[in-house]
Amino acid sequence: MGVFAQIDQVIQQKFEMFKKPNVLTVRPGYKIKDGWITKQPAIVVTVDQKQSDINPRDAVPTKVGGYPTDVRPATAMQRLRYTNLPLYATIAATARPEFAQPEFPLERDIHTGELLQKAAPAALVAEMAAKPRVPYTPADGVTLDPVTDTMSITCCASPDVGWTVLKKFLQGIQSQLTVGMYDFTSRHVLDTVKNGLSGPQDLSLVLDHPAKNHTADQTDEDTENELDAALGSRLLFAWAAEARDRMVSQAIFPNAYHIKVAVKDHQSMWLSSGNWNNSNQPDIDPFVSGADRHQIDEMAAHSDRDWHVVVQHPGLAQTFEAYLKHDLEVAQSLQAARAAAPMAAMLPAAATDHSPEAPILGDTPPETYFQPFEIANEKVTVQPLLTPDSGAGNYADKILNLIQSAQSKLYIQTQYIHPPKEGTDDKFKALIDAVAGKMNQGLEVCIIMSEYEATGSWLEKLQDAGLDLSKVKIQKGVHNKGFVVDSKVVALGSQNWSGDGVLRNRDASLIIYHDGAAQYFEKIFLHDWTTLAKHELTFA
Repeated sequence: MGVFAQIDQVIQQKFEMFKKPNVLTVRPGYKIKDGWITKQPAIVVTVDQKQSDINPRDAVPTKVGGYPTDVRPATAMQRLRYTNLPLYATIAATARPEFAQPEFPLERDIHTGELLQKAAPAALVAEMAAKPRVPYTPADGVTLDPVTDTMSITCCASPDVGWTVLKKFLQGIQSQLTVGMYDFTSRHVLDTVKNGLSGPQDLSLVLDHPAKNHTADQTDEDTENELDAALGSRLLFAWAAEARDRMVSQAIFPNAYHIKVAVKDHQSMWLSSGNWNNSNQPDIDPFVSGADRHQIDEMAAHSDRDWHVVVQHPGLAQTFEAYLKHDLEVAQSLQAARAAAPMAAMLPAAATDHSPEAPILGDTPPETYFQPFEIANEKVTVQPLLTPDSGAGNYADKILNLIQSAQSKLYIQTQYIHPPKEGTDDKFKALIDAVAGKMNQGLEVCIIMSEYEATGSWLEKLQDAGLDLSKVKIQKGVHNKGFVVDSKVVALGSQNWSGDGVLRNRDASLIIYHDGAAQYFEKIFLHDWTTLAKHELTFA
């Protein structure tokens, strides 16, 4: 019998000891000490609100059945699951993936002693899940083989100069801009795109429209309407063929068209972890003459960390353009009636009134801003990666090889890691196992994740998956999905580490085999590791 099963037996035998005012649930887990998860098994007690002046008779014992207790305040989503299970299920099924909540099979309701129930989401959400599926097909006539050739690459990061570089990329368009995007809700990005297409240029755009970003200037629907009004027949547009989108009648991707790629004039491409919204593309430039550092710091502190590249290489650009145009062609045949309402408009009012919020860590600006790094007409090897593609450009296979190749250092900065349930998504689990293996080998492995991992619950899952949490830190606003290996290779792109993100949704990354590029992003990573990332848990 495993230790968690033993703890659950103790919980059941001593259940009356946990039935205190304010307690919601009790389960096996790990003890928190000095603000961080330890390896010590414990009885985790979730309370509605943690109280400092509690009457001793209403307090949970510090130890029960030989196991220490760990009393934690419920997050907003945990509280909702306990108080309104159908609404919780609806929000969990429709919210952005970063709000996903871990499930603990031995968590018990304090009133009944029974394991927490699962609930089906609202009928509308179930309808979306049952939407007819269309098999994924790749673009014809192109491959995702690695490319070794002379090319120019601009490497940069947000909030530093991501928008400065993207703005330049969106200017001087001669004939065609082709885009695949998850979220396009920034006014300054939209205006720049419209200005860049003010002549005879054409735009091809596949766009998802997830739950509204908290920094949005307009909705994704507004963006599409403005582009349609400005460009008319020069716009080829489709809503992405993903299952949660009421704008399509059939689906290819389970819950997100999560790619962030733009191709300009068939010659160059921009690829990123960051959407075209304000948190990913803040309108700042720390290096412009006369810049107001206080104002820039204030905006940067509330923006996200993202990594981006612009690659000047017709072969790579045309490969990604072929995939984006194929996505567009397929999605156009799957569009629903234009009268179809967005998902949010069809949900119960309470579902949109109780949107989950991230735990709040300190809003801290970077200590250092980093200029772009330029690779000018050098011979470079680049591996394109697309999900859910198989073969030469399969993300899970190539990133596994990259992790396994590490000899001394492995740095990972990613928004979250949501380990799969036992017996599922083996190729994703292999990635986590590979990272754990490098930790066990004694390599310098450092992982930075966002505040969405900061409540401790997902960290417990990571510890169960074999990761050493002493090598993990939390940084508010981490949105990139990057890897640096041995100061020689860097990978960046849009694949979040979940089963859908790694295996099933539409996402794109590049692996760049270039010391300079790797060391540029390594400097940014180490800046974040030493100045912004913390061993710090928060609950909200």
